[in-house]
Amino acid sequence: MKLPAEIHLLKHVIVPLASLTITGMCMGQNVGIGTNTPTGPLTFNASAGNKIVLSGDGNTSHFGIGFQTGQLQMYTASANDVILFGSGRSSAFSERMRVINNGSDGINLSGRMVMKNGTSPLDANYGAGVWLYKADNSGPLGFMGTQNNQNLGFYGGSAGWGFVYDAVNSRVGIGGNSSPNAPLAFPATLGKKITLYPGATGDVGIGVSGNRLYLYSDNSNADVAFGYDAAGVFNERFAVKPNGALAVVGNTGQPGQVITSAGSGSAATWANLPGFANIARQSVASPVLEGNFADYDLPGVTANISVTANTRVVFQFSLSFGNIGCFGCGDNLVKGVLKKVVGGVTSDVSEKKFFIPNGAESDFDSGPIVVDIQPGDYSFKVALRSNGNSTKILDYAYSSHLVWQVYPL
Repeated sequence: MKLPAEIHLLKHVIVPLASLTITGMCMGQNVGIGTNTPTGPLTFNASAGNKIVLSGDGNTSHFGIGFQTGQLQMYTASANDVILFGSGRSSAFSERMRVINNGSDGINLSGRMVMKNGTSPLDANYGAGVWLYKADNSGPLGFMGTQNNQNLGFYGGSAGWGFVYDAVNSRVGIGGNSSPNAPLAFPATLGKKITLYPGATGDVGIGVSGNRLYLYSDNSNADVAFGYDAAGVFNERFAVKPNGALAVVGNTGQPGQVITSAGSGSAATWANLPGFANIARQSVASPVLEGNFADYDLPGVTANISVTANTRVVFQFSLSFGNIGCFGCGDNLVKGVLKKVVGGVTSDVSEKKFFIPNGAESDFDSGPIVVDIQPGDYSFKVALRSNGNSTKILDYAYSSHLVWQVYPL
């Protein structure tokens, strides 16, 4: 509709029935709805409520824009409707962000979100981030975001910044360590540091106490093993058994053996390096030995040996007799005997005999007894035997000393 020329010169056109004020209508200035003093190209009055209804009428829910005190509102007619942001036009729309009005998801965003500190004047204690509420919405649970100009992290609980990432040096701090000095750093506190498996009676993990590093299993039947992984299969090379035994490539060795290096090309092994057993001196009262008696094993002068390879064994024992009495009123026999034990049955491997004279007192030293043996379990004993026809020996006593050594062949 073409307007008369006079209207182009009007400063104000007032249409009271429609509560419409147009200022500079043909000069591209302001339109007021419900207000006579429009301050922008389109101005509404200052009352709260719906301002633009895109769809809907009466008291029904609307698609539109409104405001309440302190709130600018953009709304849909129902909770099943969504609000979209994007580019293009209504019939050819490219979605960038979606606000969802019900269900578990609230926003779908295509692209990254860039967040900055929004305080003014700027307060470095309020770095960019997101507060997360508890699952029941009863209150905030924790914060994830910027701690300072160096760290990103998670804040919450007694440790405060319990997990931080040093984005300058690419390091992670755990348990309240906000200045990690290694790729993964813990706070300077004692106790458990890493729990690898929480067991029913204890945990598998790593910890520290005063001047001590802990590496522990979760129960009294569990080993602590060292080795390497090959395509998901663990290969044990060393282990500490729960009773304190040591295993090298699964082998705990035999009593008296030691771990021996085989050089850089092979695993260490158990070996029979020189070792000794020292039997303390002791006094033993005699029984009544009558007639031409067979071997009588002297208590205390014994050694039990287990070897896993060909081995040379050296025994040496000494005896001191007091009031030896009479074994037959001649020289008396002492034997050092090495026996092999198989399935609880013993058999002689080596025997060395010595004769000592009859007398009130006598000291005796066997000198070295050298025997080469093969793998197995052995028992060394010292025995007395009468060497005459006397009817008895009364009231003898002795003290003993035994030393033995083993050498691998």
